[in-house]
Amino acid sequence: MSTRTVVEALDRVNTLAVDPDKTRWPYEELLGWYNDAVLAVVNLRPDANSKNASFTLVPNSSKQTLPSDGLRWLDIVHDVATGNPIRRRDRRILDDQVPNWHKTTGPVVKSWVFDERDPKTAYVFPQPTTADSLQIVYSVAPTSVEITDFENDATTIGVDDSYFNAIVDYMLYRIYSKDADYAANGQRASAHYNAFLQAMGNKTSVDMEVSPSGGR
Repeated sequence: MSTRTVVEALDRVNTLAVDPDKTRWPYEELLGWYNDAVLAVVNLRPDANSKNASFTLVPNSSKQTLPSDGLRWLDIVHDVATGNPIRRRDRRILDDQVPNWHKTTGPVVKSWVFDERDPKTAYVFPQPTTADSLQIVYSVAPTSVEITDFENDATTIGVDDSYFNAIVDYMLYRIYSKDADYAANGQRASAHYNAFLQAMGNKTSVDMEVSPSGGR
């Protein structure tokens, strides 16, 4: 959940860039860097902007495609009607054990298969014969923020507050990259990009460490 505002992120960047008059980097330009920053966060951490929703299966097909706002499948939890869990399986195992599994039909989906190289597609087994509903979790494309009143706008950042500092560093990386003709700014851009990557990496490590499904 986010409580920090987009304007707060712009203010932080403005302060760190020492541009109190907003002449070098006006807020309209910084807002573009903010939208880029949120997209960069979600590209590295798809779970940073996820949705838990009911999904209607396409009947008579093992192939299922995310809703139009989706970026990546994260999980298929259970069948909505029966409550039965649906487990992710390795495709090679299904290929070996049930060679015709893409054409195998059944009343209830039991397994799903995912390939990282095709993140918007999942395959289910057995193939559904009706438009059943599944509870799914998927990564959502961040919505681009537009602001006209920077004094009063209260739009919160598009990801959890824990990504706030990473967003600021990415924005600083972009503004200093624009002025990279100056050697000092090139170094600043590199430093802020490394800080962004470090913040994202550190958060991933901590989340894995304390995860209920895979922590210590």
